[in-house]
Amino acid sequence: MGLLSRLLGRNRADMKDAALIYKYVMRQSRRPEFFGTDGFSDTYDGRIDLLTFNLALIMKRLREFGENGHILSQAIFDTLRDDFEVALREEGLSDKGVAKRIKPMIQLFYDRLKAYDSAIDEGSVSQVLSENLGHEETSVFVQNLSQYGILFFNGLSELSLGDIARANFTFPILQK
Repeated sequence: MGLLSRLLGRNRADMKDAALIYKYVMRQSRRPEFFGTDGFSDTYDGRIDLLTFNLALIMKRLREFGENGHILSQAIFDTLRDDFEVALREEGLSDKGVAKRIKPMIQLFYDRLKAYDSAIDEGSVSQVLSENLGHEETSVFVQNLSQYGILFFNGLSELSLGDIARANFTFPILQK
């Protein structure tokens, strides 16, 4: 989305809803219980991994709402991409540098999005988390995170598009 589109799109309802959802998920993705030796690495990449996991579950659910769900899902992606771009610019990268670095970040997001989407359908969430985190599939953290993801997705399945758009959902507690 170019600068003009972003400026013109600021008043669009889907972009406002996406920003609300993104901020809510961002707060959740910074909770300390997800990080540490047995969890996500407490780094930029680790936080992105957790953010991606949470967003993938939301975006999968949104696609079940047809065109309006797709529009909101795209708006969430646009918000994420814009946030990545801002973070890269804050690192002092030029337009060329941002373009070069953002492409693999977006590709990783899409790869993880597809993997989590399939994992929910196939019942292999712990396997995919294990591969992405580099932990054993049988580790307590991977099993608990898998259960967290399934509970979260199932909870979203009980909500309307409006509930999700208003970020009127709760995250399950990650068991330790």
